[in-house]
Amino acid sequence: MADAQFTLKTPIKVEEIKENELYGVLLKATGEPDAFDDGNITAELAAAEDFYERELQIRFRPTRVFSDVWGRQNGAFPSQSLLLLPDDYDPINDIDEPAYNYDQDFWDYGRWGELNLNWRPLRDVSQLVFAFPGTMPLYSPPRHWMRLDRKFGKLQLVPSSGQAIMAVFNQFLLSRVSGTRGLPQSIFIDYEVGFTPEELCAHHKDLLKALRLRTILSLGGVLTTIASPKGATSASLGMDGLSRSQSFGGKYGAYSGKIELAKEQEAQIFESWKRREKGVPLAFAG
Repeated sequence: MADAQFTLKTPIKVEEIKENELYGVLLKATGEPDAFDDGNITAELAAAEDFYERELQIRFRPTRVFSDVWGRQNGAFPSQSLLLLPDDYDPINDIDEPAYNYDQDFWDYGRWGELNLNWRPLRDVSQLVFAFPGTMPLYSPPRHWMRLDRKFGKLQLVPSSGQAIMAVFNQFLLSRVSGTRGLPQSIFIDYEVGFTPEELCAHHKDLLKALRLRTILSLGGVLTTIASPKGATSASLGMDGLSRSQSFGGKYGAYSGKIELAKEQEAQIFESWKRREKGVPLAFAG
């Protein structure tokens, strides 16, 4: 399996996993040492990265996010230059997500104008547009109204340009929210998220450790059959002192201890990171 099939997103090197997490692992049933296949390790590490990005709603490298790409490409908003996609839009590396709904919670007075974005950490917001299908006008608040909570992926609108502009803003929104009903798919946000390699290495070594451990767990199916392919559960030595047989107990065969420890450590890091990095932050003041 060639490494070129996978593009890793984190600064983790396959050699790190071989030298640390796979230290002491023998790859042949005869007990002969051998190099672990780099292609298998790379594939499992790439799968671990995808798993953590999905479960924790994070990105391991700077990534652009665009709202409703299909609608913008297929004329749902004709002649609206604000919603044109950039020429370098990449359907593979960029994220396409639905527009955000204008609902009751968005306009809650306790967290006025706050919106929880789907991905984090938030690096920057390219634009925010209130848009509706048809001929209704678009409205894009000034960028200096935006307050970003980058760690938790939150955006808050704070009008700060005088009463006249704020009145126009309120009139625009109130004219489209009647009968206390929200308008679906109305808030388009283009933004950038993700860690840089330097940020991961400097502040999230535990997250990188968890990725390496999950890689080992994914390789567990290989490790369980390496030294004891037939699942023998006994050990004996011949009377002549030459012939002998070995067995490896435990749920995961020869490397049960290594795999069990990896499971415990990875679970602890995952839960701790999820509580710390995705918890409820303090509300904005003022």
